[in-house]
Amino acid sequence: MKMRIIASIVFLLGCTLLPNGVVQADDGKKVQLLVVHKDQEGEVSTQSSDEDEGKFEVLSVPRKDVSSTLSKLNNNENIEYAEVDQLVYTQAAAPNDTYFNNQSQDFQVMKVLEAWENYNPIEEVTVAIVDSGIDLKHPELRSRLVEGKNFINEEEPPVDRSGHGTHVAGLVGAVTNNKMGIASAAEKVKLMPVKVFEGKTTYMSTVIQGIRYAADNGADIINLSLGSYSNMKALEDAIDYAVDKGALVVGAAGNDDEHAVLYPATYPEVLAVGSVDSTTLTKSTFSNFGETVDISAPGTNIFSTWMDGYQALDGTSMSTAIVSSVSSMVKQQYPFLKGLQVKDVLENSTTPLPEVDRLGTGLINAEEALNFVQTKNRIYGLNSVETAVEISKNGWSSLEEKELTIGGTKLTGSFVILASGASFPDSLAASPLASHLDSPILLVKNNRLSESVKEELKRLNPSHVLMIGGGNAVSQDVENEIKNLSIETKRLFGVDRYETAVAINSVIPYTTNKAFVVSGQNYPDALSVASYSGSMQYPVLFVQKEKVPQSVSTYMKENEISKTYVIGGQGILSNKVVDSLPGDFRIYGVDRYETNYKVHQTFASADSDSLYFATGAKFPDALSISPLAARKESPVVLVDRNDNVNLKKSIHLITNRNNYRILGGPGALSVEKAWEIDQYMMK
Repeated sequence: MKMRIIASIVFLLGCTLLPNGVVQADDGKKVQLLVVHKDQEGEVSTQSSDEDEGKFEVLSVPRKDVSSTLSKLNNNENIEYAEVDQLVYTQAAAPNDTYFNNQSQDFQVMKVLEAWENYNPIEEVTVAIVDSGIDLKHPELRSRLVEGKNFINEEEPPVDRSGHGTHVAGLVGAVTNNKMGIASAAEKVKLMPVKVFEGKTTYMSTVIQGIRYAADNGADIINLSLGSYSNMKALEDAIDYAVDKGALVVGAAGNDDEHAVLYPATYPEVLAVGSVDSTTLTKSTFSNFGETVDISAPGTNIFSTWMDGYQALDGTSMSTAIVSSVSSMVKQQYPFLKGLQVKDVLENSTTPLPEVDRLGTGLINAEEALNFVQTKNRIYGLNSVETAVEISKNGWSSLEEKELTIGGTKLTGSFVILASGASFPDSLAASPLASHLDSPILLVKNNRLSESVKEELKRLNPSHVLMIGGGNAVSQDVENEIKNLSIETKRLFGVDRYETAVAINSVIPYTTNKAFVVSGQNYPDALSVASYSGSMQYPVLFVQKEKVPQSVSTYMKENEISKTYVIGGQGILSNKVVDSLPGDFRIYGVDRYETNYKVHQTFASADSDSLYFATGAKFPDALSISPLAARKESPVVLVDRNDNVNLKKSIHLITNRNNYRILGGPGALSVEKAWEIDQYMMK
């Protein structure tokens, strides 16, 4: 099914395969291979899921090793087949608009045609053109118009008599691919004409009325290709009013080649736009510049609609309109985004312009803007095994030398933990050990060591891999693969999950009389304390609902445990079990998410400088992040796809909410949920 899905994607994008080519990475030294593993349980998916992840794998190998690697892979009994990945070329055609050749350079540098390949508008977007009105009969614009208002003469429609507003409106939303005129980046944008000019000047009070009207009448984006060097509090209040209603306000920096930015563009809530020349990718000679410019767009010799026709103009007014159009693309495809979030997307997805100073983060990039919505603040791979590798790359540039005594033998060197990604108990018990060694936790599934894990082991170059659990958790075949990498292996295990946890804790030189006690049969509560067990260096011990295993009782006595934090309610651990534990203190909620919040309420520091978010429906992502979260003393918040109550409460425990990461791809936490989290972090 997975390969059919991939083929379908290629078909839908109108792509053609490169004939008999070899893909080389940008550095010319690597070749990308596609590996398809034999089915374990049927379906295949490129999304993260416990049921079907791991069959489809992409890896890069040195060009000189392609033949030998393919031979080895295709002779592996667990691999269906392996082959050289192939380049594809998009077949995106330029629009058939008559004058598109006048726009092609601008669209090229902004990656608009590439963006169209993945552009799937879901909802209509309304852009208020607060300007000189619009030519209401223009064939490129009339089908896009919605009701507006004329604030110069309220008895008349908002018709344009100077051309400026019409020029702006065409750049925002002219009909594309209609065999006439020009193209705009966004499809089917609703244009709201809000006339505040007659000629070249107007009063700020009139602009303020126009902004408030646009906000009150459902404008998603308010285009302000206008401005003044004088500030007014009423203007700032109007901008705040529009932003509070969820609108994105886009403003022009100004055309005086000054180190200054016009009001309202200079306000931090407004997306301030400077101008570049798309032929040279340098600042347009006229463009204002400064620290409050957020982003740049073409503004030199910009061809667009005019009264009864078309005309080219220069100005940051044009740049602003182009940014409003690309903003519309983002908002149409991801309608759950608030205005300030769209601003964030555009600012953080630009193409840098190293030679251009004080014109924001760079040149607007429509393709990257659509992609950034999917990936902002994510640490993820194709599946949980790959996500663990990405976490390792994110957290460890190298490993420090440590000491560990196992079975009376002292080991000195650097360590990596390898645990099962299919069974939670052994893996979760390893969290305090990983923190003690400042080591990442990598995962293994389906009795094989993935190529990405092998590559990560080569990068980290540990002297030892500590395998958690017996042969059913991490197979002998996997151990042999590790040894073939010239890495020593050690196992920590017991006859069951309870003894395995004791075995792990027994090699850590704790200096505490406290322990976490969790269910050995349900993973969510253990996830909630995994990072705290590492940062506080408290052992994690597993018990049954109605019984404390003898190995656990013995461990607590031998290590003089006098305080136990019991995680979970009576449905998970009975009162009989809890009452038998020394110094018990139970932490629980009505479900795993409230329990997670209660754990953070008890142990989290308000001064934590970061937060991690992981699905509460599966365990691997929250497990893999635990040693890194422990090092940073950062809470790991479990996310429910439907309920946000405990999510919000957990977030608000932390004072500094500027830094966060989402764990796993959209299959683990949806794009919409990720941006809900982003919204909560901003409040």
